[in-house]
Amino acid sequence: MNHNMFSIIIPTRQRHDTLKHSIQSVLNQTHTEFEVVVMDNFSSPETAEVAKSFNDSRIKYYRSPKRLSMSDNWELGLSYATGEYVTLLGDDDALMPDGVEICSRLLHEYDVNIVTWSRENTYWWDSAIVPWNRNRLGINFRQVGQILNSRQKLKEYYNFQISWDLMPMLYNSFVHQDIIAKVKSIYGKYFLTYCPDIFSGIVNAYFSDRYFYSSRGLSLGGISGHSTGTSAWFQSFNSEPMQKFSEEFKKNVNELIHESLVPVPNLVLTETTERILTKELFFPEDHELKIDIITLLNCMAANINRDLGKYDVNLQAIEDLAEKYQVPISEINIPPKLVQDPKAYQGPVFNSNGLLDLLLINCEQAGISNVAQAAMLARGILQGLDFLTIYSLTKEQEIALSNELKLREKNLIIFPNWSETEELISQELTAVLKEIATHPDKDRITLLIDTSNISVEDADLVVSGVVMNLLLEQNLDISEGAEISLIGQLNENGWESLLFRISARIVLNYENTEVIARAKAENLPLLELNSLKLQELSI
Repeated sequence: MNHNMFSIIIPTRQRHDTLKHSIQSVLNQTHTEFEVVVMDNFSSPETAEVAKSFNDSRIKYYRSPKRLSMSDNWELGLSYATGEYVTLLGDDDALMPDGVEICSRLLHEYDVNIVTWSRENTYWWDSAIVPWNRNRLGINFRQVGQILNSRQKLKEYYNFQISWDLMPMLYNSFVHQDIIAKVKSIYGKYFLTYCPDIFSGIVNAYFSDRYFYSSRGLSLGGISGHSTGTSAWFQSFNSEPMQKFSEEFKKNVNELIHESLVPVPNLVLTETTERILTKELFFPEDHELKIDIITLLNCMAANINRDLGKYDVNLQAIEDLAEKYQVPISEINIPPKLVQDPKAYQGPVFNSNGLLDLLLINCEQAGISNVAQAAMLARGILQGLDFLTIYSLTKEQEIALSNELKLREKNLIIFPNWSETEELISQELTAVLKEIATHPDKDRITLLIDTSNISVEDADLVVSGVVMNLLLEQNLDISEGAEISLIGQLNENGWESLLFRISARIVLNYENTEVIARAKAENLPLLELNSLKLQELSI
């Protein structure tokens, strides 16, 4: 492991009061090999003084010669990062004391190049603009980890089924430089839109196959009076941070919304703009990744009571967007305006199963006054990586599975319905094996045959019979080049890992649809048996 395996970039703009605690949280790491890139967006001298006050060679301080947009400042910071894996930390956020250590172990044990985590651990500074949340530390007690399919999560995100929190943003992930380089190779830079955090989650998912997601946070989201995102959600409390954000792009806040929507600085519309702009830049012809207006309208409605002072403005935005796309208001579930804002709460929050989900701590009572202290307290309460329940195979387990199934460059899979007659099954197997046996690159193909509702021994007898008949009747020797592997009983983790290696599913007339659903193989690329032309496959 080289000294700079990890780069933590802290972009900052005139926030030296919170910056020093963010830097301190990084220096509190149990894993000590990293660099901190402080990217100063033309701030006053106090910012440089804070960075230099630590007298730590791991801190690299850079200052822009002029005021930049957020995206350009992040881009500049990214250019100075020398680590193999990169993350961005807000200048009022904290890295959990064991954050880098946990990430390092996960990268060592699992075959991924992105580690992402939940940002539900939050610390509201005493300067936060939302009164009822000030001096509150929220600790998420969910401790689950798994490898997620990037494409599937991207589709869910575009369908408004998941929030940005589940996406592999640089703001909540360590991302390998190779993925960043892929994005930069297209337009010459990485950050291309207005909201670099949301944008990064979309492109990192698009240019990766999978990523490890931990519900146990490796950072602590700090929300101070400087917070741009909170200002966007709660504009009636303080819109100044959002105004400064837009001015740095030389636009007013309404101009940051995509022209296909309505020009209202609603954060749901801002996030949707990022979806649209990123699609236009990278995958304009991808029809699976698109915005459904009715779903968007209902998402706007679900958030309408977040800022009661802007309820009427956001209601008008919903009505205007619905009218623009001729959507009846009756199709939108708009809740009535709440009478009052929430009250401050502290204590445990239990889920529907009676398990502890969240703990809210009054930091003023606990003697916590900054985000670094809050991160130390959260680490003292939460369990470490050894207590994380992980639903994915390790690198060693994936290698063993690959060797067992003789996986190759191109792996095809079929799901025969073994409850059908042997004659029908043999006919379909014959058609599939004949195509594979005559493929010019058959020595790079493995055919995987599911045997979920039959013993492997019985399935082997049927397959062997088909192979023998092809040899005797058509002089086709399937064993010369192509591999055939029978899949026995796999658990969910096994299927999840295997699907990443599958090139396509060959559709049969008689399939085991139950296993296809259980294995979550519906989303694999399909090859129709009746028009199966393996010669046309790109190998």
